[in-house]
Amino acid sequence: MNQYNKLPNFNVPLTNGRITEKNWFFFWAGLFKGLPPGNVEPITLDASPYIYSPPVKGFVLLSGGTVSAVAFSRDGVTYYATGETAGQFTLSAQDFLRVTYSVAPTLTFVPT
Repeated sequence: MNQYNKLPNFNVPLTNGRITEKNWFFFWAGLFKGLPPGNVEPITLDASPYIYSPPVKGFVLLSGGTVSAVAFSRDGVTYYATGETAGQFTLSAQDFLRVTYSVAPTLTFVPT
């Protein structure tokens, strides 16, 4: 059974009387324990070059295929070559990872 650390909704009160509300308690306990915020998700590629932008911070695992270039961008306009064609690429929410390939690789997103 997987347990993920989720931020409580905005309408959840911080306290219930003089006691911390349980959703907030479990959130803070999850931070302390290092619980992940979500499940590992495969990324379905389109045509090359493929650009991925994560909804939350995490990293992309890139393996296999025939990859000729991987580039990073913070604004979606200016890309910086990583010098790698496989490995782990850390991204903040809304960053961009551009993968150029002739045979599709396997991409997996891991939220952190």
